[in-house]
Amino acid sequence: MSEIVVGLDVSPASQAALAWAANQARTTGAELRAVHALLLPATMLASVGWLSVPTSTMGADKAEAAYRSAVTAMWEMAQPEPSWRLEFYNADPGELLVAESTHAALLVIGTREHVGWGRILHGSISHFCLSHAICPVVVVPRAASPDSHTRGN
Repeated sequence: MSEIVVGLDVSPASQAALAWAANQARTTGAELRAVHALLLPATMLASVGWLSVPTSTMGADKAEAAYRSAVTAMWEMAQPEPSWRLEFYNADPGELLVAESTHAALLVIGTREHVGWGRILHGSISHFCLSHAICPVVVVPRAASPDSHTRGN
């Protein structure tokens, strides 16, 4: 395995996907590349002069500091190896992850488990990746909290 690509945002499912991907990379000796994609509204892009660059790596000085800091903190919690990379993009997350799957040995994504109106309003990046990715895809649900399981007596 040469490279594992993991989609990263600030959701609990993404954190679980990162943990799974980091463990898999360490186990197999693969490189890990975390990809964060955020599609900013056109009005915001125009205000900072990005409108003509729909899919490019965002510079540190142009990304929203608080959000980028939260994503970076999540990345650091995985204790990345020196050769692992975290990349930020201004792009549609599903389309970017599918494009990145072209050269990856494995694509790892979290699932927010949107149902009903949530899926209609937000779409499903995991479903899009499962339907279009070139490499194998691992979809990791958010980690279960101790309160999420009911115990029968």
